Amino acid sequence: MRKVMVVDDEMWVRRGLIQSIPWERLNLRLAGEAADGQDAYEMALAQKPDLLFLDMRMPGLDGKELLALLDGALPELLTIVVSGYSDFEYTKQAIRHHAFDYLLKPVKKEELTAVLDKAVAELDRRAGERRKVEEAGRSDGWFRDLLLERAGREREGGGPPSSWAGKEAVVFVAQADRYREDGGGAAWLRPLRDKLERERAFYFGGEWELALSPSPDGRPGAVGALAADPLAPGELKRLLGAVQAELKRMDGVGYSIGVSESAAAEAGAGAAGLRRAFERAQAALAGRKLSEKEALLSASPSSASDGSAGSASQPYPQKREQAFLLALQMGNREEAEREFDLLLASVCCESATAERLHQAAALLVHAIERQLRAHDSGLESVCGRSPLELTEELRARSDPDSVRALFAEELIPAVLASAERQGATQGERIVREVQRLIESHYDQPLSLQQIAESRFVNPDYLSRLFKRMTGHNFVDYLADIRIRQAMELMRVPTYKNYEIARKVGYEDYRYFSQIFKKKTGKTIGEFRSEFVCGKT
Repeated sequence: MRKVMVVDDEMWVRRGLIQSIPWERLNLRLAGEAADGQDAYEMALAQKPDLLFLDMRMPGLDGKELLALLDGALPELLTIVVSGYSDFEYTKQAIRHHAFDYLLKPVKKEELTAVLDKAVAELDRRAGERRKVEEAGRSDGWFRDLLLERAGREREGGGPPSSWAGKEAVVFVAQADRYREDGGGAAWLRPLRDKLERERAFYFGGEWELALSPSPDGRPGAVGALAADPLAPGELKRLLGAVQAELKRMDGVGYSIGVSESAAAEAGAGAAGLRRAFERAQAALAGRKLSEKEALLSASPSSASDGSAGSASQPYPQKREQAFLLALQMGNREEAEREFDLLLASVCCESATAERLHQAAALLVHAIERQLRAHDSGLESVCGRSPLELTEELRARSDPDSVRALFAEELIPAVLASAERQGATQGERIVREVQRLIESHYDQPLSLQQIAESRFVNPDYLSRLFKRMTGHNFVDYLADIRIRQAMELMRVPTYKNYEIARKVGYEDYRYFSQIFKKKTGKTIGEFRSEFVCGKT
């Protein structure tokens, strides 16, 4: 029975989630609940839950900080973030730390059920991958458990077998340079090991240790650990070259490998060192330049453990994103694809790394989701997959062509088809809302920019839509309403001109008089005089 934790500083949210989870149907049990991040962290380390519901805004240690800690301490934990609609900055942190999915408050029961079904399916998939490794009859289960930090399944002592003692060790991570849907997995471990065992005598005098595991995050490829005494760099390079050649033979595409610095492989004490070595190897691979193929990338002591090295100096192309989102809103496929290609080209500059590509793609997915949510839709309903599900797939794609294919062949057509189905009704609804707002609050300072932002709509898009549906631009429409109201007020002799200006939203009387003359062809004095004389 799998364990679930619920973390939220609001008791009613925790109670609501707990009461809504179909525990028996999904074979789940409640491991605990916590109201703040510090208690949650300590409870998670003790309980080692399989699934965690996490509020992002909490006093003290908030969800963002807790997620970062748990990402390192319990990497196999599936986290479902629960946040308010406006907490997009927190959601971006969830993306970075590989949260499984997220729910918006107030949580709807049907959305909760759908996310839980996906989470349980993912846990089942991972369990199946572990069984495949075990059924292969190899003794590398300790290594996969070490990567996942599953303390309950580790050997006594918490590290590699005794045969590794006294040797230097490295960890390597191999991933295809070009995405293949059917690439990698547990099925490749046996032939890869068999080849290396046949060639054992050619490396390190035949005295070396090997452990292999599928990638713990489910990506295509392989993770391995090598130990020898000594671990001669030249021979290590030859052996990793053999790994690359065998993976290419099996998959038909080139593979790049990130490799850590050497670590002590002593039983027990070596576990933490090998886990750190795995993080270094991941970081080295994430730092691969997109132009590099079949690269062998060595970690440096300064490699970032989160794999984001090299991307901080390259800002995300926000303006390109806005142009792409506008094209989606306008329903123009050709323009949307063109703007996406420009955005992708901006991301994939000469120095761009695989990690920069992953981060930019993830941010764009969530920007699309936020735009859809503003119109009571979402990627789940548009294309059948959640933003974080799409993000995980994109992290398996380390080349621009495969990232473009996912957007051009799936996301863009799905979003545009949805927009076409809802477009006329939705556009009319938004414009009517703006018209009612102007008619009710013409005396307040109003701007199209503020109105668009409050409805999570692109201002340029709203401006064009308003003009197309009303025949007037926003400024002229607002001025017409104000002047019409001013003319009514001028029928009341006791109102002074400057009082009327303020009542219809103009603090500057001189500007009001200019607008009045432009719209009516008369000065305020002329209009009021004609009204008094009975001419108006």
